[in-house]
Amino acid sequence: MDTKFSQNLIRYRKKAGLTQSQLAAALMVTPQAVSKWEKGSYPDSELLPELALTLGVSLDSLFGLRDDDGNVDMSIAAAQKVKKLPPEEKGRFIMEQFYSMLSAYNANTAPENIRFPLTFARETFAHLRTDNELGLARLNPDMQYVCFMRIPENGINSYAKIQPRMLELFSILADENALRVISYAETFGRNFIITKKAISDKLGIAEEIVSDIVERLCNFGIMWKLTADTGREAFPIYGYVHNIPLVGIMTLAESLIHYISCCEPDIDIWEKPPFRAQK
Repeated sequence: MDTKFSQNLIRYRKKAGLTQSQLAAALMVTPQAVSKWEKGSYPDSELLPELALTLGVSLDSLFGLRDDDGNVDMSIAAAQKVKKLPPEEKGRFIMEQFYSMLSAYNANTAPENIRFPLTFARETFAHLRTDNELGLARLNPDMQYVCFMRIPENGINSYAKIQPRMLELFSILADENALRVISYAETFGRNFIITKKAISDKLGIAEEIVSDIVERLCNFGIMWKLTADTGREAFPIYGYVHNIPLVGIMTLAESLIHYISCCEPDIDIWEKPPFRAQK
């Protein structure tokens, strides 16, 4: 399996003009050993300094922590930081990084103004629109999210096309009872199974209405069907797929209907709309 180390080893070996056999000879190992390193294994630790010296690179560069010029690879550094953080702190760190990167799109933003706010005096959106990207972050103490997308050359509408399945999905989401079923199902734990009658009893919705909603959700893979056999009878039971895009749609919809006037930062540097005229 390729690793960052193996990819860099191949790249720096070729850059140094060495074959696997020549590198092996310089390190006094077999060519087979070098081949294994380039396929995902690692040399013994005592060989690493000599390997880096032979290739003319630092160990940080060899392991992908720095680029060819010796500068810190920020993506690797951020990933290493996330790995070391306790679970409850990972999300805040990611939000902080997104906010800083989004703020940096404005070349006139002072460095001290691109840091994540320590407090939220008022609820705000961080907002980005360029010819090539769209970005949004909602910032308040209770609900924080980020959304970032690169705009395809032919526009978002070249990917997100109006089609029957999309219309069917929005028709489901326009049904109050369907939203109640989805909201209830989102409270289920992992590997939780339920019947239509149980949903009906819990929400006070007629079972035939619940049945139609569940079948439509199954058609989208949002719910899935099993059959339970007690030995006396067989009956359908249902599981729920905790679908991240669906949660995202509902979260963004809530933000859309509650207009937030404060945008900080508000970076609006676009000429081309995200939906483009199709040829």
